[in-house]
Amino acid sequence: MYIKKIKLINFRNYTSQEIEFDKNVNIIYGDNAQGKTNILESIFICSLGKSFRTNKDKELINKNKEYSKIEMISLKEDREVNIKLELQNKKNFYINEINTKKISDILGKNYVVLFTPEDINILKNEPSKRRRFLNIMISQLRPVYVHLLNQYNKIVEQRNIYLKQIKYEKKPIENLEIWDEQIVNIGKKIFEYRKEFIERINERIYEIHLKTTENKEKIKIKYISNIRKKLFRKFEKKQK
Repeated sequence: MYIKKIKLINFRNYTSQEIEFDKNVNIIYGDNAQGKTNILESIFICSLGKSFRTNKDKELINKNKEYSKIEMISLKEDREVNIKLELQNKKNFYINEINTKKISDILGKNYVVLFTPEDINILKNEPSKRRRFLNIMISQLRPVYVHLLNQYNKIVEQRNIYLKQIKYEKKPIENLEIWDEQIVNIGKKIFEYRKEFIERINERIYEIHLKTTENKEKIKIKYISNIRKKLFRKFEKKQK
C-alpha cells in the first residue's frame, strides 16, 4: 500500500495544492512554518478520521476561507482507494465517492504510523500517552476495537454519574454492579486486543534490534495492565 496523491483545498495554509508521491521513499523539506507538518496532518486525517494536532475542526480550515477539502488517493493491493474529507459546518467523509456516516469506516483503508519528536513522551510521560498510541495503532488493524473503546468510555461515564447519585440521591449501591459487569466484559476484550498487538510487535522488533546492536542487546515489550483487577477477580468468582 502506498499513497499516490493528495489534494488540499483551503486546508491550513494551503489554498490549492496537489502533491504526488513516489511509492518508495518521499522526503518533504522546506523552511519553518511553510506547511510540511500540514501535509502529514492531512494524510493522518484521511487515514484515521481526526487530526493529531487539534480536536477543533475549524482550525483545519484556512483562516481566510469558510470550507476545506482533502482528497487522498492510495493504492492498496492493486486497487485504488479514494478518501475525501469535506469540512464546513460539519465534517463529511467519502470512501470512493460514497458518503460514510461513521468515521470509523475509513479505519483500515490506509495504514499510517506517525512519529514526531514529541512522541518520546510515550515512554517518558503518563500511561495515557501509551494507551493513546496503542489505540491509534490497533484501530487501524481492528476497526471493531474503536467500537469497544466507545462502549467502554460510555459505560465508565454512566457509572461515574451513578456514583454521584449514590452519594447525593441515596441510590442503592447494589445497582453499581450493572456497570461493573459491563466494564469487566468489555475491558477484557480491550485487554486481549492490546496484548495481541504487543505480541505482534515483539515478533518484529526482536530480530531488528538484535541486528541493530550487533547481537549485544535484546529487547522485549511487556504489556502490564492493572485495569480494575479487583473487579475482574470479583466477577470471575461469580461466574464460577
